[in-house]
Order: sequence, then structure tokens, then C-alpha cells
Amino acid sequence: MAMLLMLWPPMPARSESHLIRVGLRREVERIVVMSDRSIALSAGTAAPVRVGPGAYEFTATPTGVVAAGVGSFDAVVRLAPADGARLYLDIYPYRGVLELRRTAAGRLTVINELDLEEYLYGVLKNEVDPQWPTEALKAQAVASRTWALYSLNRFASEGYDVCATADCQVYRGVTAEDPRTSAAVDETRGEVMTYQGRPIFAAYHSDSGGSTESSDLVWGGAYPYLRGVADPYSVGAPRHEWIVRMDLATFENRVRRSGRMITNVTGIEVAEATPSGRAALLRVAGAHGVLLLRGAELRSVLGADLRSTLFTVRLVPDDPPQVEFQGRGSGHGVGLSQWGARGMAEMGRRYQEILSYYYSGIAFETK
Repeated sequence: MAMLLMLWPPMPARSESHLIRVGLRREVERIVVMSDRSIALSAGTAAPVRVGPGAYEFTATPTGVVAAGVGSFDAVVRLAPADGARLYLDIYPYRGVLELRRTAAGRLTVINELDLEEYLYGVLKNEVDPQWPTEALKAQAVASRTWALYSLNRFASEGYDVCATADCQVYRGVTAEDPRTSAAVDETRGEVMTYQGRPIFAAYHSDSGGSTESSDLVWGGAYPYLRGVADPYSVGAPRHEWIVRMDLATFENRVRRSGRMITNVTGIEVAEATPSGRAALLRVAGAHGVLLLRGAELRSVLGADLRSTLFTVRLVPDDPPQVEFQGRGSGHGVGLSQWGARGMAEMGRRYQEILSYYYSGIAFETK
């Protein structure tokens, strides 16, 4: 599953420790942490408190964090497992350390701090099928590693680097690890893509639909290495071609909820298309006059119902009236096409060759 990528300024890489901080939960009332071995709890400069195996409930207080049956702590508590054990958040195991932070709203944010390579173990299976060719898995490992380094400090104000959802890269800890995807991480250990010596914004998506797109035509931000290329390799994806219909009333309601005035639509068409054929601008006519919508904006409004912006659109005079989108591909279409990488790997292409095709003018470095 390809992630939903958003743009933000690149941040300088931190030290060579290669630790990453992942926001697992945000603004929750309570959490339960378990371990079958002892746990060391530390807060501020106080000496760590060692507790035995078991399940511990944590809640926020007006001044810090309280662990039921253990005691109260400062606003930031770190939990480290003993003897190489795993900590469980609710019932899910995680490598590394868990950090609980009391927020300004009086709730808890839970952060998993761990080695970057171990983080990737918990990412790759969520992004690509472990049964895909090895070179495609290795290409994804390098792309995900590069994206993670580029993203350090993205959520610095909340105490972590990346989130654990599709807004970043989907991360599910040990539960999501697979021997084949973990091997792809190990076989490319430390390898990243750079442009002018810095990790690139390694955008990727599921299926280009036959051609990728330049970043400036999708998000407005121009990256010299994110240029559109023909993609005859991106084939075989589920629903590579698709048709989506929705009631006109549903379409109007969703657009209105985004803050745009729209009533009694009488026509809709693609007014401008990108070089790859994606809908750059749509013209919607109705009682409101003429509304212009960017294709990326409409996809955000309609969500998963609209798989990509590589579509044509028309009104269907059914009862009730329908809006019909007929399209190809899945995702924003920028950077690496995961199904394209699979196709190239099946043709015998190596992972660096695959990545160099989808990202223009890059270099490979070991960080």
C-alpha cells in the first residue's frame, strides 16, 4: 500500500546513530504497555524505576504521567525492556523504546524510538507484497529508508519524526515483519538516494497507470529528480483500470464539506490535463456558476473512492443522476511506481537501475 505523501521542507539529518522516532498514538486518554520481562521506567534526571513483567496502565495527570500501581512521573516517561525483550502497546509488540509524553491537552502521545533499519522491518510488508521479486523489494527498502531520513523532525513540535499511518509510511512494528522484506532491508543496509549530497524526497505510489508525473504538476513543488517518465512496466495491478460512480448529491455534499460552494451541478469536465493525462483542473457548472477544482484537491475531497487523478469524468443522467470517473492507476503518480518496480524486476532489472529510472539524476550513498 503506497503511502500518502505530503510536502514539507527537508530537514538536516541528525547524528550517525540512525535512530528514528515514530508517533504511534496521538492524544489518547490512556494506554497499556506490557512485557513478559522487567521494564525500566525513567523520567528526567530521576533514577530509573524497575518494574516486573506484566501489564501497566498509563494516564496523564495535570502535571505528568501516572502508572497505575507504580507511581507518578514527569511529563515524559521512557520505557525500556530488559534483556532484549519486546514492549507491547496494547497487544502489539515493538522493537526499541516507548516514550510517553503528556500533551498540552492533558492526554498522551506514544512514541517508538528505534534503529532506522528495524523501523524499516515494520514498514516494508505494509507497502509491498513480500512475494514480489527481490529486486523490487530492495528498491522499496531504499526508497523507504531515503524517505525516512528526509523526513527527520517532520513532527518535531510533537516530539517525533514520522507518524505510523499512510500520511507517512505505514508502520506496525514487529507484527508486520516478514523474512523476505527484512532481508531486502538488510541487503541494502544504510543505502539511500541523494541529490547534491542530500537524501531526496523519495515519493512513491502504487500504480502510475502507464506514466508517472512531475511533482510540480501534482503538488506545485518542483523537485529536479521527480520528473514524469513513461511507465510501460506498471502493469498487473489490481484495478489498473477502474470506473467509479457516485450519486450526484453525494458528490455535491462532499465538495461542499470542503468549503466550496456547489449546487445543482449541470456539467463537469476536465478543463486542463497534465502531460501524463492526469486531471490538473476540473470545471464544474451549476446554479453556483462555474467552479474550478484542482484534480489533486478533488482527490483529497473524495478520498479512496478516487484512486488517482488519471481519469475522465462525465455526468450520467440516471435516476438519481450519477458522476462517473473512468481512470487508470492508483496514487498520486509521482516518483517510484511500486507496480512498475515489480514489472522491471520481473524483466531482470536490478534495484538501483529501477530507482534511477523513476528518480532522475540521483546518486546512491551509504549513510
